[in-house]
Amino acid sequence: MTIRETMEIESKFEVDTDTPIPAADAFAPLLADDPVVHELSATYYDTADLSLTRHKVTLRRRTGGDDSGWHLKLPSEAGRVELQLPLDHGDDVPAEFVAAVAGLVRRRPLAPVARVDNWRHVVLLRDPEGTAVVEFCDDHVSTQSFVTGNANAEWREWEVELVDPSRPGARGHLDTVATACSSAGATTSSSSSKLARALGALPSPDDPGASAVRDALREDLGKVLDHDPAARRVTMVGVHQMRVAVRGLRSTISSFAEELESETEDTEIDLADLLEELKVLAAVLGKVRDIQVVDQRLEELAAEYPEDVVSPLTRKRLSDELASEERRAGARVAEALGSERYLDLLDRLHLLVEVAGTGSGSGPRSGAPAQSSKKRRREAQDMVLRGVDRQFAKFTKARTRTERDLDSLELTLAQREELTHVVRKRAKALRRNVGALRESDGLTVAPLRTACQRLHTVLGDVQDSVTARMWLRRIARRAESAGEPTFGFGVLFEHERGFSERALAGFESDAATVTAAYRELSESRRAARRRKTKSKKKGSGT
Repeated sequence: MTIRETMEIESKFEVDTDTPIPAADAFAPLLADDPVVHELSATYYDTADLSLTRHKVTLRRRTGGDDSGWHLKLPSEAGRVELQLPLDHGDDVPAEFVAAVAGLVRRRPLAPVARVDNWRHVVLLRDPEGTAVVEFCDDHVSTQSFVTGNANAEWREWEVELVDPSRPGARGHLDTVATACSSAGATTSSSSSKLARALGALPSPDDPGASAVRDALREDLGKVLDHDPAARRVTMVGVHQMRVAVRGLRSTISSFAEELESETEDTEIDLADLLEELKVLAAVLGKVRDIQVVDQRLEELAAEYPEDVVSPLTRKRLSDELASEERRAGARVAEALGSERYLDLLDRLHLLVEVAGTGSGSGPRSGAPAQSSKKRRREAQDMVLRGVDRQFAKFTKARTRTERDLDSLELTLAQREELTHVVRKRAKALRRNVGALRESDGLTVAPLRTACQRLHTVLGDVQDSVTARMWLRRIARRAESAGEPTFGFGVLFEHERGFSERALAGFESDAATVTAAYRELSESRRAARRRKTKSKKKGSGT
C-alpha cells in the first residue's frame, strides 16, 4: 500500500475560550476563505512506557476532516514528516507503520493511550495570486488519557500550518499569520502537541542520578533511538546522526567496561560481543554516509575544472555510479534495521542500562538512599574524567606508535594514511568523553575539546580523501571497460592525493596540541584538588 508523505511545519498558540479569531484583514496581504468546520476524533497508540512519545513520534487513527486515516508523524530538521495510510486496516495498526518505528517499539504491543476529539474551524489563507499557502485552525479540544487514570481535559488552541513548505516565501506567510495570532491575544503554546498536553508530564526514568554510567548509557541509547526512524527511511541526516550516536554509545561502553564487567557477569550480556555488534551496525550505516560524502565532494571538485579536463561523460559516470551504490547501501541499512538481529541488540542494550549502577563502584544500588544533587554531579564528573584518562592513554599509545613508524620507515602515502586513521579513531573517542565534561570546579576543558575536534576534522578530511580515491579507481575501471576516456578520473585522483599529502603534513603538530591540552586539564584537576584540601583544612580550623 502506497504511503503518502508530507512535511508538516506549523505553529501552535494557546487562547482563552472567548478570544475572537483575528479579523480577515489581520492576515493581509493573505486573503481568507470562508470557514469550514470539521469534527475530528483521533485515537493515539503507544507502548506501555510511551516510547514513541518520548522520542517525539506520534501514531494515531483519525476520523473526520479531509485526511481521515492512520497518521505517523516523525521528527525532522525542518519540521515533522507525516506519513499517511487509509483506514482500510480497521483498528489494527498498519504493518508499514509498525515497521517504521520497530526500533522504538521492539517486540512490544501498541495500544491506545489517549483519545483527542476536536471541533475544528478551518480558514484557508491564500496569497494575492489565489494559491492556498496557510491553513488557520481554531481548535476546540477535549481529551481523555488512558494512562493517567483516564484523566479528561478541555482547551482551545489555534494552529497554523503551511500548505506547501517548499513554496518560495512560505516561511514569511507563516510569520504573517503568527503575528496576527499574537496581536489577537494568543500566546505560543507550551506543549508540542495535543497528545503531549493530554498525557501531561511523562514519568522520569527509574533512578535518575543513581549511577553516572547508567545515565550516560541511557542518554546515548536514547540518541540512537531518536534517529532510528529517519535512518530506516535512509535519509542523509538520519543515517549520519544514527551512526554518530551508535559510535558514541560504543565509546561509552568501552570507556566504562571496567565498571560494567561486574554488573553484567550474572546476565546474558557479553560486553565484547555487544561492542562488536555496535561496530558492525556503525559500519553498515557508514557505507551510505561515506558514499553521500564522496558524491558531494567529487561533484564540487569536478565543478572546479573545465569540461575539456573533466568531461560531462566523466561527471555523469561518477554521478550514476555513486547514486546506484547509495541505493544498494541504503537497502542494506533498511535490511539491517529491520532484522531480528538488530532487535536482539536493542534488547541487550536496554538490559545493560537496567543493570548499570547495580554493582560496586558505579554509584548507589537501586533502593539506596538518594544522594544529594551535588554529590551525584561530583560522582558523574569523576566517572567521566576516568573515561577521559582511559581514552587519552589509548590515544597516546596510538600516537606514539604512529609517529615512531612515520619517522623510522619509508612509507607510502597509503601506509601513512592507514597509520594516522588509527589515531583519528582514538581522538574521536577521546573527544566524545571530553564532550561530556562540564567547565566546572575550575577544570580547563575547552582547549582539549577544541584540540580533539581540530585533529579529528583534519584526519577526517584525510579519510574522506582516501574513500574518494577508492571510488575514483573503481569507477575509472568500469569506465575503461566501457570504452570511455579516463583522463578526468586521473585528474581528480591526483587532486585528492595532493590534498591528503598536505593535510598529513600538520598531523604531528595537531596531535601534540591534544597532548598539551590534556596536560592543561590535568593540571587544573590537581589545582582543584589542592583548593578543596585547603578549604577543608580551613573549615576544620587546622
